[in-house]
Amino acid sequence: MFFGLVVVLIVLYGVNIFITGNIIGPLKDSAEKERPANLHLALITNDCDNCYDMNNAASFIKRQTTVKVITEKNLTYADKAAQELVSANNIKTLPALVITGETLQDNVMPLWNSMGAEFVGNVVIVNGIPPYYSLDAQKIVGLVQVTKLTDNSCAECYDVENHMAILPRFGIYIDKSIPYDVSSANGKTLVQKYNITKVPTIVLSSDASAYTSLNNVWGDVGTVESDGQYVFRAVEQMGTYKDLARNNVINATR
Repeated sequence: MFFGLVVVLIVLYGVNIFITGNIIGPLKDSAEKERPANLHLALITNDCDNCYDMNNAASFIKRQTTVKVITEKNLTYADKAAQELVSANNIKTLPALVITGETLQDNVMPLWNSMGAEFVGNVVIVNGIPPYYSLDAQKIVGLVQVTKLTDNSCAECYDVENHMAILPRFGIYIDKSIPYDVSSANGKTLVQKYNITKVPTIVLSSDASAYTSLNNVWGDVGTVESDGQYVFRAVEQMGTYKDLARNNVINATR
């Protein structure tokens, strides 16, 4: 009888452990998945005043509830530690944010996807946000020059400056802008070179190619010329314009 009681107790103990494990185990797994990922940030910069401020990306990461930043380093490219990170992770552009730690935790994966980050093993790299410094080309990429082409005889034409308010919405860094009238020598050259038939319009330098968001929509509003220049063509979307071929003003709102 005593032996039977011992057996029953052992069985009940085993059942209790099994049930407890089945209940607590999934809860522990769920809590582990929801726990903020422990991360280490290393920001690498170089001497580039016009380059994108990668501190913005670091601040964005630190604001996420799914993240706990354990350490944070600010390095310059001249630092040996920075050069080792660049070499080990095949980094081609600066500034760059190198993220290590629990980078593959499920709850931070959407964050990396939203930032367009790259993976080198379990190391996350955020870089290539223009303007940036290309280590291969040894120059800054993404400094866009805007050439504004107008016709001073068309007082009712839309204001070409409206483009200058739209471009920054695509993250474009406008390094400088140059105005030309179609009657000027430079204006005539642009009209002939790119077969421009409607003004006002703008021509963007080839550095515009660095901006993915712009390239996603440019095919609907303009052309990319053989020399890499971006010519805006859909002037009717902006308002009243001058048709150079017919030498008349078109009110696009009618």
